[in-house]
Amino acid sequence: MDKNMGKNVREGIKKIAPYVPGKPMEELQRAYGLDIEKIIKLASNENPMGPSPRAAEAVRKCAGKISRYPESSGYYLTNKLAETLRVSPDNIILGSGSSEIISMAMEILINQGEEVIYPDPSFLIYRILARKIGAVPVEIPLKGDFSYDMDMFLDKITDKTKVIILCNPNNPTGTVIYKKQMENFMAKVPDRILIVSDEAYNEYVENENAGTAFPYFEEKNVVIARTFSKIYGLAGLRIGYGIAKSDIAGFMERIRPPFNTTVPAQEAALAALDDKEYAEKSFKNNIEGKYYLYGELKKLGTEYLPTEANFILCRFKTGAADIINKLEKRGIIIRNMEGIGTGYARITIGTPEENAILINALREVIKESV
Repeated sequence: MDKNMGKNVREGIKKIAPYVPGKPMEELQRAYGLDIEKIIKLASNENPMGPSPRAAEAVRKCAGKISRYPESSGYYLTNKLAETLRVSPDNIILGSGSSEIISMAMEILINQGEEVIYPDPSFLIYRILARKIGAVPVEIPLKGDFSYDMDMFLDKITDKTKVIILCNPNNPTGTVIYKKQMENFMAKVPDRILIVSDEAYNEYVENENAGTAFPYFEEKNVVIARTFSKIYGLAGLRIGYGIAKSDIAGFMERIRPPFNTTVPAQEAALAALDDKEYAEKSFKNNIEGKYYLYGELKKLGTEYLPTEANFILCRFKTGAADIINKLEKRGIIIRNMEGIGTGYARITIGTPEENAILINALREVIKESV
């Protein structure tokens, strides 16, 4: 018997580099003996305010139900989302985070050797999902200012193109597709192609000219992926949802894993939707923190990219790795983005206190690095 299964693993799987998440706080605690309560994690675009109090209470209340499987269709959450978005429940599909929505959308259409187009740099999961199903990844570079070139997406369409993924706002750049760009793109993209719009950071968008695929999902073949992980503060529960025409959502339902969203996740998401005051506070905290960090990074001579999300892509003149290492020794975690280019890092916008601690630490470490 051949015990070396590696020889039999699909070639597409061998080409996948595992996704590396932001460094956990526990790792810093182990490495440097830091008090975990004082560690500040600004690396994974989580909500620094924590979950909605209503959502946390909902999780506590449902603890006695966790010996039972969840209601698989997520009936109450599906209907609540439909009511909130003013769509039919048939237009909603639930997923374990928005990533599962994107995965299911790709799987219903793409055969081995067919193409999926997506932006670069962007969320690494797109490449992983494409390789997983045997698709050919076609990466479209963003412009020099990290804005979208929608014409290039259209130019790269071939007979083998099945799916185009848009990340809007884009992670890790925070840039958006504007309404006029979206309108022109939707008018020109062939109807046979499925457009997957990853809108995980949609609730943080401030610019009134920013576009969304939502107005087009009934007339075009569109799947919009959204999540409760960001502004709703439920990242640890892994709950997201898709919006699509009923026939597309129906095909996705055929491959949706049974019980893919848990009882606590469904209950917390329901409560979070009702806690509008919390979402408004989270949005306000993000806006105020964003402009504070803009001003302070500018004083430090650090380049940054204006953002429509809850993170800021910046560039350190002396390089990112040394800065990040010194911050970690002080109990502050940000995300290394030197895969984009020398000096790049991504900073999640924190609470006012966290942002101030970060800036004070940056003043010190930048001086040390000069």
